[in-house]
Amino acid sequence: MEIRRTANAGILLTLDGVSILMDGVCREVKPYPVTPPEERNALSMCWPDVVAFTHAHKDHYDPGYAAAFERQTGGVILGPEDLPGCKASSRMQKKGNVTVKAIASRHIGAAGKTTSHASFVISGSKTVWFMGDSSPLQWKGKTDLPKPDVVIVPYAYCNTPSSWATTKSFGAETVILLHMPDREEDTIGLWASVEAVTAGENLLIPQMCETITL
Repeated sequence: MEIRRTANAGILLTLDGVSILMDGVCREVKPYPVTPPEERNALSMCWPDVVAFTHAHKDHYDPGYAAAFERQTGGVILGPEDLPGCKASSRMQKKGNVTVKAIASRHIGAAGKTTSHASFVISGSKTVWFMGDSSPLQWKGKTDLPKPDVVIVPYAYCNTPSSWATTKSFGAETVILLHMPDREEDTIGLWASVEAVTAGENLLIPQMCETITL
């Protein structure tokens, strides 16, 4: 299994020979980074098998890429059905022995009242949870999802002791943190809070365009 960070809060996951792009092409919202042009070009030269977006916020979603994927491949974008610029579907997708399932979830904070959001469960030889911008509070005590080998989360799952406790309660062998700004542009202290809470813990924070092999 390979996980490559291609966007602010997105990855290209390769599992059992199937490539799944999740929130993997985004536009820029300071202080969070945009998908580098060369990365976007590579993802358009060789289209992923599955493309999924959790919600329509610019730091997670690029409607131009979604429309181009539909036009060039005939494929269906997985995600909330009100994603602009494409005909998204929340129906489970299956490629080979890998399934990608959208789970309706609530965006963290006030945006949860107005923003359609989905998280994703990817199942094959390994199980991966991709949380997007979902609130960690909604997963407390939830027992109807398969136990993950890998969970991929934004900073809200790691920047307070209670949210980090929720993240660890999932029982994943590997926790990968996305949605972190470049250190030199971190004016709100996210790096300091995450590092203080997770000191000594097993947490992977990939740089942009870095590939993790598990």
